[in-house]
Amino acid sequence: MSTTSESTTATDDTRVWLPALVEAAWAFLVAALLLVATYTIFFQSFHPEFTPFIDRAASKLLIPGKNLIPVSVAASRKAGNSVIIEDFNGDEAVLISRREFEAEDYPFINVNMTGFTRYSRLKIVWWQADDSQQSHALEFNRSGDKVTQIAMAYGGENYRGKIAGVALLFYDGPAHGFENNNNVDIAIDSIEFLPFSAARVAQQIIGDWTNPPLWKGYSNNIVRGIHPNGMVFPNAVANLLVIIGLAVAALIRWQRKLRLAATPEHRLLATALCLCLFGWVFNDVLRWHWRVEQLIDTHARYTDLPLEERIRNNDIRCARFPEDCAAHLLPYF
Repeated sequence: MSTTSESTTATDDTRVWLPALVEAAWAFLVAALLLVATYTIFFQSFHPEFTPFIDRAASKLLIPGKNLIPVSVAASRKAGNSVIIEDFNGDEAVLISRREFEAEDYPFINVNMTGFTRYSRLKIVWWQADDSQQSHALEFNRSGDKVTQIAMAYGGENYRGKIAGVALLFYDGPAHGFENNNNVDIAIDSIEFLPFSAARVAQQIIGDWTNPPLWKGYSNNIVRGIHPNGMVFPNAVANLLVIIGLAVAALIRWQRKLRLAATPEHRLLATALCLCLFGWVFNDVLRWHWRVEQLIDTHARYTDLPLEERIRNNDIRCARFPEDCAAHLLPYF
């Protein structure tokens, strides 16, 4: 008797949740297409900072690594088209390109390189031709032993007009016990200056989502999910996909009811729960790579190290500079 009852319950569950999953999947896909279309049509409204860079007649500009000029490097060498940084000058390494270009032609810059470890940081520095004494900078975001493409549009009014040159500034990261990129050589193959295109925007967003910064959860409940210069928040996209998907499913049901056509037997609530599941999976998949990276980073910063050194390696506590660390105030601060 109990076996029959369990079989009936399983059958009822299948009748409800399998159709609900299918309906939610279709609604989620339609919501994604609608969201992409809306974002494309109203791109300039969402991102007015990119307006000066759109509809420019420019081709990709590539500067080989061998053309970069080391101005503050302890040891470097050239190999083929690449320049290899073997040792920092103190706590930094600076390489300059004096190639002039129009800022509005290139809203994106990509540095092709390998060997960049979690113990270093990288900024791109530039000078405007009409104010060469003042420098401006944006920080790159890590992606394994490389960096992601950077959106120069977030340089604001400082990235306008003729640019007199750019520099790559490598400097020690928060783990002060591991200096000079943890003694790993950095090979810079080239710098790409990229004109505006839909493909570049998509590449920027994907790079932002799959390579968020470590240690940027401002509380247990707030995680931005992207670095400070990221274009689109993945949390917002996940929520919109669920909301739009639910509206699509409800609208289709309403249209079927008006046409007196057959409507799904399961309730809309079941579809809504499945949409929430898809939204959670979408958001969580983006974060797993981040979690693995943070686990590796945690192991390198703290495992088998004395307490004072762990404090120095804490980016939040030390604010990236050891003089702000107050490591002598043990164990609390």
